[in-house]
Amino acid sequence: MSEYAAEVRACALGQAAASVVGANIIGCTPEQVRAARDALREILKSDGPTPPAPFDGLEVLRPAREYKNRHASILLTLEAAVEAMEEAAAQTSCA
Repeated sequence: MSEYAAEVRACALGQAAASVVGANIIGCTPEQVRAARDALREILKSDGPTPPAPFDGLEVLRPAREYKNRHASILLTLEAAVEAMEEAAAQTSCA
């Protein structure tokens, strides 16, 4: 990813996730962002391993595993980034 912007309106946990993502996403491939999303989901779901660098800062959200009602907010930034990267790739391949 070469450009990134986000307007975050989420709970503190969602804002924390967005901050880590925003600080690290530039220069990442779609595969790296997908891997971060999947690893964060596994942390929240089953105390999975820390996301790979450069998203290993998402480790701070491990205690949020107990707040299931906040999982969607925590994952939102990465979900949106993956979707945006997939849409951009599809537009590029059609051009």
